[in-house]
Order: sequence, then C-alpha cells, then structure tokens
Amino acid sequence: MKDQRVDIVGGGLAGLIAAVELARKGTRVAVFETANEFGGRARTRDLDGFLFNRGPHALYCNGALKRTLDRLGIAYTGGRNLSRARQAIIKGRLHSLPTTLGSIVTTSLLGLGDKVSFTRAFKAIMDGATRAGSFADWLDGEELSPMVRSLVEALARLSSYANGSGHISARVLLDQIRITAGGTIYVDGGWASLVKGLVEAARAAGVELNLNAAVDRVTRTTDGLQLVLGNGESRSSEAVILAVAPHEAATLAGDITSLIDEVRESRAVRANTLDLALRGLPPGAHDFALGIDEPFYLSVHTGSAKLAPVDGAIVHIAKYLPIGEAPAKNATEELEAIADLVMPGWREREVTRQTLRGMVVSHSLPRWDRPRASVCVPGAFGLFVAGDWVGEEGMIADAAAASGVQAAQSAFEWLSRGRTPGRAHS
Repeated sequence: MKDQRVDIVGGGLAGLIAAVELARKGTRVAVFETANEFGGRARTRDLDGFLFNRGPHALYCNGALKRTLDRLGIAYTGGRNLSRARQAIIKGRLHSLPTTLGSIVTTSLLGLGDKVSFTRAFKAIMDGATRAGSFADWLDGEELSPMVRSLVEALARLSSYANGSGHISARVLLDQIRITAGGTIYVDGGWASLVKGLVEAARAAGVELNLNAAVDRVTRTTDGLQLVLGNGESRSSEAVILAVAPHEAATLAGDITSLIDEVRESRAVRANTLDLALRGLPPGAHDFALGIDEPFYLSVHTGSAKLAPVDGAIVHIAKYLPIGEAPAKNATEELEAIADLVMPGWREREVTRQTLRGMVVSHSLPRWDRPRASVCVPGAFGLFVAGDWVGEEGMIADAAAASGVQAAQSAFEWLSRGRTPGRAHS
C-alpha cells in the first residue's frame, strides 16, 4: 500500500481517526485542513486559563468515539460524576430530576401515577425498546401522560442534543438513550486533548498533516481522482475521504447526485449555548438542571474535569433548537435567565464567557424516513465521506468516529482490490 495514497479533506475527529486507521495499515495518507488548527468542533479555547469547548461536550462511555480512542491508544483523563442532585425545570421552578429509583420516589415533579408510568417507560427503553418510524411515533404508542411524555422527551434531548421527535428515528434515538445511560466522561483539558492525541498518533504513523490547506475541488480522471488545492496546485490520488459537512462535500465533488441529495435532505441539529467562566460557584448553586417544558440544559463540567484555575468553574447552558428554527433575538437573555434560576449570584462571579448562537451540533440527525449517507459515495469510485451525518452507527461525535473508521476500512479495501468497484460503490 506504500505506493498508493489516500487524501483526506478535513481534520476534525472523523478525518483524523480515518488517517490514523489507514496509516497504521501501511497506507500513505495526507490530511488537508482549511483552518489553522485541527479538531473542527472538537477544538478548545483557552480564555484567561478557562478551557472552553464549543458548548457542552461529553464522551459517552459506551459510545463509538470512546471505543475507537481506546483501541487506538489515545490517552485521556476526566471524571464521570456531577457532585449535586440533578434538577428539573418546569414552569420556572426546580424539582428533583428523576434519574434514579430514589429520585423517582421522592421527586415533586411527578404524581404517584406518573411515577409508575415513567418507571415503566424507562424500563422499556433500558430493556431494548425499538420500533420503525419516528421517536414521536414511539411516544404515541406508549400512551403517556403529557408530563411523563415531556420528561421522556427531555431525557432524549439530553442524550442526543436534538430537539425533533417527529423527525428523528425512534430506533436510533432509543439506542442513544441507552448509550447515554452507560455514563459520560468530562475530559480534562477539554476535547482539544483528544484532538492532540489523535494528531500525535497520526504524525507517529507517518501521516502528512497540512494546516491552512484549502481544497477547492475533487475531480474524477481516467486514472483516479485529483485534488485541486486552494493555491492552484493539483495532485492525483488513488482514493479521497471527504470528512467535512454535507454541503462542503457536495461543493468539493461537484455534480455527484447523491451528495446533492444529502444537502437537500439534511436536517441540521442546532443549539444556542452560553458558556460561563466563574470565580467559583455561588453558595447553594446547583450543578445540573434540565428543562422539561422548555428545551434548556445547564451543567457544571468543572465538577468532574480540569477545565479551570483552582476554585474556578465553567458552566454550560444550552437551548436545544427545534429542527429548522433560527435563534431568537433574545437567545442570550434566555440562557442567562436559566443561570439566574439554577445558580443565583453567578453574575457577580463572572470572569469571561463564550456565546454561540445557532451552533451546529450535528450536520444531520438520523431521520426515520431515509437512511443516512453511506461512506461509499454511489457511483464515485474511490470517493468516500465521513462525519456525524454519515453511516448507521451512533449520533454526534460517535457517528463521526464510527464513520471515520468505516471510511478508512472501505478506502483500504478499495485499494486492496486494485481499485475495482465493490457492491458498496455500485
């Protein structure tokens, strides 16, 4: 394989994982990243010693990303637990969030009948509930009270970062809730530490890593594929992986119908986020709250991960936007009001902040009425895609990791067959 090369466009998680996978199989690999640093949405900013991920990030213990990082030997540390009782927000008031048997029994959020109904619904999910159709269809079939339905939908938003029960596949979202129930890790140093580990692994495996390296287009020739770079240079390649957003892949690849269809059919998942750096939490503050009647979230990740100076705190507040909805003009004020409710006194302790309006959480949620894109681009021999919008496994970063692995394997098989089309490319 040393005489054949795979070029990867995009240096986020999917692209870096694909690069390490291929290079360790003995393939020559080059990565082209437009930005001046790798990581994409897994980048971390350092502001006054506070480490800001791009909104709240959690590594799922049972997810594809952690499994892949562990298999590749990428080291990281972090914590799994928040320190205080979790809160539910409804009608502007706080209640204990029912996530354990004890909290289900004691919460003032639910009456006795709803406690029994919620316990039954949650047990059904943990026992492997699934169905065709949308998550809303599954909820309809459970015949839940409005309160219990709202609670289950809130936990689904927490698991997936997505607010679109009528759009999303019931099968995928129910799987996602089960994955989340296996626990999360908040990573020391932010997700930049994961990116750093992948970059170091890629470099050690001999990957050619290029920053500030725009690619204008990918063209098909009689001999294979050709990358036209932003500086006007071109290079031939035996295989190309586009580890970018669907609209970028379609633009780079030109007239490929399947990629144009993906752009038209994709439903981006977005959120408004406010990330606060505080000189410690105010007395009596809660470190986690989840909106039940409105799609809000608040969490203090510095209770578990090293992301701030001693005694400092980073608070993530988010609103999960309905699919297709743009941020409201008062988006930041809405998030500040959640902080006022959950941790009054925070304003006097603020050091700095990061605000992201309409942030892309995922380029396309897994819909119930059509499959996600395949890593093998139909009819475009030697061209592959990877990212959170590709493949049948997982959501968000787990989908990016799983598709990165699969794209690398498919590209390797393509080269191993002497660039002869297989069934996946037909």
